[in-house]
Amino acid sequence: MKRWGTPDSLAVANQQVLYDVDGAGVAYITLNRPEKHNALSVPMRERITELVAAADADDDVRVVVFRGNGKSFCSGNEINEEWGQRRPHERRRTLDVGYRYGADMAWGRLGFSQAISRSDKVTIAQLHGYCAAAAYFMIACKCDLVVAARDSRIGALEARFLGPAGAAASVHINRILGMKAARRTGFTAKPMSGTEAYDLGLVYRCVPAEELAPTTRRIAGEIAARPAGALDFLVARLRAAEGLMDTSVPAITGLLVSHFLQPAPEELDFWRTARQVGVGGALDADKARKGAADPRAGKEPGS
Repeated sequence: MKRWGTPDSLAVANQQVLYDVDGAGVAYITLNRPEKHNALSVPMRERITELVAAADADDDVRVVVFRGNGKSFCSGNEINEEWGQRRPHERRRTLDVGYRYGADMAWGRLGFSQAISRSDKVTIAQLHGYCAAAAYFMIACKCDLVVAARDSRIGALEARFLGPAGAAASVHINRILGMKAARRTGFTAKPMSGTEAYDLGLVYRCVPAEELAPTTRRIAGEIAARPAGALDFLVARLRAAEGLMDTSVPAITGLLVSHFLQPAPEELDFWRTARQVGVGGALDADKARKGAADPRAGKEPGS
């Protein structure tokens, strides 16, 4: 099977996503790229898929916890990455390339998110610092439970140039937060604190940062201690109900195609600037636009 990524990103993926199991039936998948706020390369996302499959196959694992090392849980997908999605002679935004790119996204780049949502185990996201972009709608929104630090910064920061929610994200954000809350997070492009995410129903438990790890460990342990048969039955019923909401790969692929064929000028400018001066510089340049909100500040424009 073809594996996307560069030789360097493929070589370090095992060190950038760690896996361990405690003696209480809880597996931990830890993002370990702190110098990049745990931005997910394609090989990292493929490793998450493999580790979720390993947890599913382990009868001793009852709960899977996703967490991140460093200052943030995860800043989303690595955008300064050429991972083979475009052939040298092709333009990205043609119908043919759009369909193939959408399929690659759904089966490849989004495969890890599909694995989380279909896991046989109870999944918990432990959030601190930034939980942005793909980490927000492809991990946090897909996990069964979310435990967050009060000062977390959660949201689709790219909504400033993609609209209320980018393509596939709209399915999960609308369903989990509700349409009104999804529009608020999309149109304002302001991240939610852990407290606000708790009020909106995304977060199950919101605690001070210093209590985050022990609180998550306690919740995971309590769930893992439930009778195995009853827990398996409950997870199976929930996954079956999820299937009725048509968040399948084919449905999401269609949304992705429509998304990538309709880029806004601001989006193109953002990606171009990010390649030149990095994500931080692109955020600063975007902030300078009239009416733009800085998602890192949590303030209204001009305040």
